[in-house]
Amino acid sequence: MFSLYNRLSQNIKIILWALTIVGLLCTLPLAAQRIVTERSSDTVEFVFDYRDLLEVSSYRSKPSEYTLEKLLAIKESGVGSMAVYESTLRELELSGRIQTLSSAEAALLTGFEVAANEKSTYVLFLGDPSQRLIRPLVEQAFTDLEVEITPWSYRGLDGVKLAMPKDEAMLQAMDPDPITMEELQKLGFHLVVRLSDQRQPFDAGRMEKLLDQLAERGVTRIVFEGNSVTGAEDDGDHNSVAAMAELMEDRGIGLATIELAKPQQGQNKLAYLTGYNIVRLHSLPAGLSSRTPDDLADRFALAVQDRNIRMIFLNAEAAMDTQLGVRKDSIDNVLESLQGPDGAIARIQENGYMIGVAEPFQPAPIFPAQQAELPLKAGAALGAVALIALLAHAFFPRIALAVFGIGLAGSAALFVLSPALLSQALALGAAIASSTLAIVYALKKASVGNGSRHTGIRAALLGVVLLAAASAISFAGILFIVGLLQEVSYLYVLQQFRGVGLLHLAPIALSFAYLLFFHEQHDARTVGKRIADFLNTNITVLWVVVAGVCGLAILYYLSRTGNEGQTSSIERLFREVLQDTLGVRPRTKEFLFAHPLFVLGVYLAAVGRKSIGLFLIAVGSVGQLSIVDTFAHLHTPIGISLIRVVYGLAFGAVIGVVLAALWRFADKGWKTWSRKLSEL
Repeated sequence: MFSLYNRLSQNIKIILWALTIVGLLCTLPLAAQRIVTERSSDTVEFVFDYRDLLEVSSYRSKPSEYTLEKLLAIKESGVGSMAVYESTLRELELSGRIQTLSSAEAALLTGFEVAANEKSTYVLFLGDPSQRLIRPLVEQAFTDLEVEITPWSYRGLDGVKLAMPKDEAMLQAMDPDPITMEELQKLGFHLVVRLSDQRQPFDAGRMEKLLDQLAERGVTRIVFEGNSVTGAEDDGDHNSVAAMAELMEDRGIGLATIELAKPQQGQNKLAYLTGYNIVRLHSLPAGLSSRTPDDLADRFALAVQDRNIRMIFLNAEAAMDTQLGVRKDSIDNVLESLQGPDGAIARIQENGYMIGVAEPFQPAPIFPAQQAELPLKAGAALGAVALIALLAHAFFPRIALAVFGIGLAGSAALFVLSPALLSQALALGAAIASSTLAIVYALKKASVGNGSRHTGIRAALLGVVLLAAASAISFAGILFIVGLLQEVSYLYVLQQFRGVGLLHLAPIALSFAYLLFFHEQHDARTVGKRIADFLNTNITVLWVVVAGVCGLAILYYLSRTGNEGQTSSIERLFREVLQDTLGVRPRTKEFLFAHPLFVLGVYLAAVGRKSIGLFLIAVGSVGQLSIVDTFAHLHTPIGISLIRVVYGLAFGAVIGVVLAALWRFADKGWKTWSRKLSEL
C-alpha cells in the first residue's frame, strides 16, 4: 500500500500541473461568459429623491413654486427619474394635499368644539383632487390598521378624524400619492418607487392592486426602504416574499440593491425568484451632497466605471447659514456636478455608457448548450484542487497526493451540501495557493547562481522577468476565482468572495514559513530541526521589539484592507491624481511597495546579498496576493481590474529597477569611502 502510494507520489507534481492547466482551460469559457454579462447593461439612470425635494421646499416662503422650479432644473440637468415613496400624512401635507391637526390644535381652531385632551388626528383634504384621490388612500390605510375613522369638516373643507395620536399617525405608510406621480410624469420623469415592509401583515391583494397601478405608470424598478423587502417580515409563516416576487415578475418590475448597505432581509430570495431583475444602486447621502461638484462628479463616474453601478440615487438637504442668516440647500450643488464637459454625465458617456432607464445584466449563455456549464465548473473545481495540492507539494512533497485525494472527497461532499459554498472555498484556496506558489517559484529562481553570474543591469532585469513570471502564476488564481464565481449573483454582490482577511495574511505567512524552514530543503528531519532551532531560540529584548513592530505593521496593513480601509488626506489626494491621470488607479501597495521590493530583492540575491534579497522577495508576497485580491472584487469589471494590475506591475517594475540602481550607486560609494578611510 505504502509502496504504491510512494510510486504515485513520484510523478504527482507533473499530474497536478496537468490537471491545473486543464482546470484553467475550463475557466476560460466561464470567464468569457462573465465578460459578456458585464457588457449586457450599459445604461445609467440618475434618480432624484422627491421626498428630499419636498423637505427642502418646506423651508421656502412659497414651497409649491420652489418645488416646480427645482423640478424643471433637475430635468434640465439630465436627471430623468424621480423616486417617490409610500405616502405619509407628513408628506401629503408638504405636498399641499392635506392639513393635519392634533386634538389640541383642532380644539383651538374650532373654539373648543372638539375635546382638547383627547389624542386623535384631524385631517382636512385641500381641494377636489385630494378629496377624490387622497381621501380613499388615507381611509384605506387606517382602516387596515383598525383605526376608528369618523367624518369631520371645518368651514366647508371635508376631512376625517383618526383615533390615533398625531405623532404616531404621521408615520404610517400608505400607497404612493397618485397626484404627485401624475404631475411628475407630465414633467417627463420616469418613476422609481420606494416601498417598505411597514404594513403588516402582507396583503397580496392590496399589493397586486398597487403594482398594477405602478406598472400602468411605467414603473420598472423598486428600491426597498428600511431593513427588509416588502413581505419579508412574515415570510416564514406565509411565504410572502415568494408572493411579492411573483407579483413583481408578472409585471416586469425589478429591484435595486444599495451598495455598501447592510443586506435587506429577504433581498436574496426576492432577487432569485425574480430572475435577478436587479440593478446596483449608488446612493449619495444627503450629508455629502454639499461637497464640491468635482468631488461628486468623481464619485459618480467611478461608481459606474469601477463597481458596475447602473443607478445613482441623489439626495439633498437644507441647512441654515448662521452668518448670512439664510437657509441654503444642496440641490444646485448636486446638479452642477452632473453638468458641463467635466460633469458626471459627460464623463460617464465618454466611458461608453448611455443615460436612461437602468436595465439588469443579462447572463446570456455563450456555450452551444447551457448544460456545458456544469462540466466546465467541474473541470475548474478539479484544477483548483490540484493547485491547492501543488501548494502542499511545495512544503511536503509526500503529502501532495493525500491532499489531492482528500480535496476531491471533500469537494464532492461539499457540492452535495452547498455548491455555492464549494465554489467559494475552492476560489479562496486557489487564490492563496497561486499567490504563495508565485513567491516560492521566485525564491527558488533567485537562489540559483551567484553574484558572478548576474551583475548590474542584468540582475535588475532578472528581477523584472521574475516579477512577470510570478505574476503569471498568480494569474492562475485569478482565472479560478473568475471561473468558479461567474454567476450574476456575484456581480450584484448578493454573494461574495469569502475569506478576504485570510487571503491577505495566509500567503505572507506561508511565504516566510517557506523561506525560514523549507527553502532549499524538503527533508523532514532537516525541516524539523530548523523549526526546533527556531522555537528554541533565546528571546532577547531585540526580538520583542521586532515582534512588536511586526505586529503593528500587520495591524496597519489590515486597517487598510477592504472597503473601510483607513487612508490619510494626502494619500486620498494622491489617489485622485492617479485616477484623473490614468483613468484607472493602480493599487498603491503594489506599485509603490511590494513590486519594487520584489525586484530589488531579486537584484540583491543575484549580486550576492542573498539573505536580504530573499527576505524582500517574501515581502513581495503582498503584491502577489493583492493582484489576486483585485479580481476577488467581483462587482468590478474584469477589464478595469486587468488594467489596474498591469499599471501596478509596470510602475512597480520601473520603481524596482530605480531602487536597484540607487542601491548599486550607494554600494559603490560606500565601498569607495571605506577604502579611502582604510588608507588614512
